[in-house]
Amino acid sequence: MAAGGGRGHLVSEQPAQDFANAAAQLYLGGVANVTWERAISDLSAADAGRRPAGLPHSAAQIVAHVQFWQHYLLAVIAGENPPAVAHAAEGWPAGELPAGEWEALRDRFLRDAQRLRDLTLDASLTASPDRKGRPYAVALTNSAGHSVYHLGQVVTVRQALGLWPPVGGGATW
Repeated sequence: MAAGGGRGHLVSEQPAQDFANAAAQLYLGGVANVTWERAISDLSAADAGRRPAGLPHSAAQIVAHVQFWQHYLLAVIAGENPPAVAHAAEGWPAGELPAGEWEALRDRFLRDAQRLRDLTLDASLTASPDRKGRPYAVALTNSAGHSVYHLGQVVTVRQALGLWPPVGGGATW
């Protein structure tokens, strides 16, 4: 680290890598938040499917929504060119998950979050243009922010259901 601008601020000698590391960390939950794994790993299928009064989604629906977009982005990166989504509602499940699907969804979600995290750390990929001509770093960073936004919703759902903190505790300082 070197002093920058004579103001006493520390400036990283590798800002692009520092930014990539910070963005990648968001796929896990971020440094100041509980991790996705901790927030969802101890949820039973029954609890994941419960929707608190006054809230629009269950934890399972929120995870399914984020997984929809994780899968979509991974398909785009793989060159599969999935069709554009016309309306936001298309990224949400139509109802509750069918019985027995929570564990598989949770496992896919955590696996794909790790894949996106790894891709976010790939400097050659993040500098490459996506199908809109923007560096993949833009899509990956937007996706990471989307993910951590919905992580907060899962925490709120769990709190409203009296299921917080998770086993192992929540993020406290």
